[in-house]
Amino acid sequence: MNLTSGRPWGYEALARGEGILAKPGRLFKSAAAWGLLGELDAACFKAVLAGGMPREGFLCVNVTAAGMVNLDAAAYANPSLVIELTEYGQRDPRELAGVLEGWRRDGARIAIDDVGPDIGQLKAALYLKPDFIKLDRSLVAGCDRYSSKRLFLAQALEVCRYLGAGVIAEGIEKPGELKVLRDLGVEYGQGYLLGKPQPGWADTRIMAGGG
Repeated sequence: MNLTSGRPWGYEALARGEGILAKPGRLFKSAAAWGLLGELDAACFKAVLAGGMPREGFLCVNVTAAGMVNLDAAAYANPSLVIELTEYGQRDPRELAGVLEGWRRDGARIAIDDVGPDIGQLKAALYLKPDFIKLDRSLVAGCDRYSSKRLFLAQALEVCRYLGAGVIAEGIEKPGELKVLRDLGVEYGQGYLLGKPQPGWADTRIMAGGG
């Protein structure tokens, strides 16, 4: 959501379902252990894009470094696509810079996913120069109650602005958290307070006042 207007800004595709898909994180970690992460990741990515793009706004899709090796940027990149580089299968960020540039040339935008208290993730952004940085739920949860979290959020935002990257806050679940993020100047956010995962492209919006 755009936290200023309260209108939808985009959608994040999630791997969800029954059985093994009830806990997709476990599935992806198992695939990594067996050396099959790239294949699984690429298959999920292709399945998402086969479902089409939303009528308006961006479609954000998680992609690992291993998965990107199995994908042709020229075949899938477009101006409505945001590639979210995930935590699984991390590599030296300098090795990824050239690969990501290929996606950018064909119109896609790049986000670094799940940036939390680990300062190394922000350092990686210095090399990758993402269009967006997604702040992890671990920073957002309780930011209305803990001054230490508000301080770290403010510092992270300074780094993001220095890089020229837009900021997306993840896991917003309480009105107090939303208010803090707005006051700090965070542009975009997602979480159960704003909209729960569901099939299709939901026509949802939040009230300008955060209700």
